[in-house]
Amino acid sequence: MTDSELILASLERCGETGVDITPAVYALFFEPCPNAHELMGHSDEHMQGRMLEQVLDLFFSDEHMDAGGYLDWELDNHLVGYRVAGDMYVHFFHALMQTVKQTVGDGWTVEMEQAWQSKIASIMAHVEAHPAVAG
Repeated sequence: MTDSELILASLERCGETGVDITPAVYALFFEPCPNAHELMGHSDEHMQGRMLEQVLDLFFSDEHMDAGGYLDWELDNHLVGYRVAGDMYVHFFHALMQTVKQTVGDGWTVEMEQAWQSKIASIMAHVEAHPAVAG
């Protein structure tokens, strides 16, 4: 299975529990990033859910990371427009992975862990190379 397929499998198992992971993801994210909580203080559950959905799209396709693609647009928008710190991304991605892992429980596999870690590293390499972060 590819990384994307393993990530999808973990999310499907997570979905089978019937638990809305959104509040848990944001709670885990805000712990190491109190500045993110300040930036997102205006966001409601609907907006947080939409943001989580957009992040999940990054985990299923590499085409979002093409030069000038969706991820670059988002980085320009968030880093410049909202003054989001580059390290907030890795904290969010890890909060997402940890929440899925906790929700899946015994269904979580070593392969899923490796797939999530690999994809996070790939996305973060793109984030860290972005001029607004690297510069």
